[in-house]
Amino acid sequence: MAILLTILKVILWVLLAVIGLVFFIILLILFCPIFYKVTGEHNEEKTEAFLKFNFFALSGVVSFIKGEGLDYYFKVFKFIIYSKEQQEKDEAANRIETSDNSEMIEDSEVTEDSEVTDNSEVIDNSEVPEGSDISESSEIDEIEDVLPSDEEIKANKKEQKKLEKERKKEERKRKREQKKLEKQDKEPFIDRVDQFLDKIDETLDNLDEKYNNAMTKYDHIMQFLDKDFVQRTIKRVLKVVKRLFGTVKPKKSKGYLKMGLKSSADTGMMLGKISAFYPLYGIWLVIEPDFYNKVIEGDIEVKGRIYPFRFVFPLIGIALTRDFWRTFKLMKKI
Repeated sequence: MAILLTILKVILWVLLAVIGLVFFIILLILFCPIFYKVTGEHNEEKTEAFLKFNFFALSGVVSFIKGEGLDYYFKVFKFIIYSKEQQEKDEAANRIETSDNSEMIEDSEVTEDSEVTDNSEVIDNSEVPEGSDISESSEIDEIEDVLPSDEEIKANKKEQKKLEKERKKEERKRKREQKKLEKQDKEPFIDRVDQFLDKIDETLDNLDEKYNNAMTKYDHIMQFLDKDFVQRTIKRVLKVVKRLFGTVKPKKSKGYLKMGLKSSADTGMMLGKISAFYPLYGIWLVIEPDFYNKVIEGDIEVKGRIYPFRFVFPLIGIALTRDFWRTFKLMKKI
């Protein structure tokens, strides 16, 4: 009995250790920040963009350089687990395997054909009688091969007759189509007007049907939005989106943009339109207009961090509410 209790105690401690480890990993993932950094530069000489991120043991870099294309790699504890070079190697290996398989199939077909020809040659040599002149028989065979046989002549005549029938058939078809077009051209003007009006009526009917379907869809959406539980769900989702935006928003950013369009007037108009959003970029972005040259140059650097728990917990809270599931079921019926 004491041994059984000891075994149960060990199993219980192992289960508690596993549960504690899983819980610790989940908390570590939720509270460990995701650091990211975005840099870019564009001018007449080069265009570069880099995205770097680091999350717990996972890190990666995605880059784009003009002339070199896209490149990326991902690491776990400083060990590369996936990269563009590895992907290209795997694709090249797959292409080599497929080409090798096709070559093996072709080689097998060639060997089978060669075996068949060898067997036929053996049979032909076995049929030659003893004491006959092989050179004379081969010359006769060559002459017979050059001259067409009666069967080949008959086959050629049949093929020519068939081609002639097809040509006559196509010519008759072309004449019928031409007569049909001439008849359409000779139709009265009133008949053409009637056909045109019929097409207009058909188009209007289709438009009316589409309009009715759209209005029905609109009524369903408005009825969906009028529900109290739907409005409560939308408010909760908007709060989560606002919190997510505050979490993703960079903590440090700076940028520079030199802009010049075709004419100074276009440059001034574009600068005026961009200035309407000055509260959003005025702190970190410097815009320098060029009224004399057509140029687009600039660089940017953005740094920030994202905490997963700041939007994971609110999303779980929304998913556990009854209003969310009622909204989700009603949404599928629209």
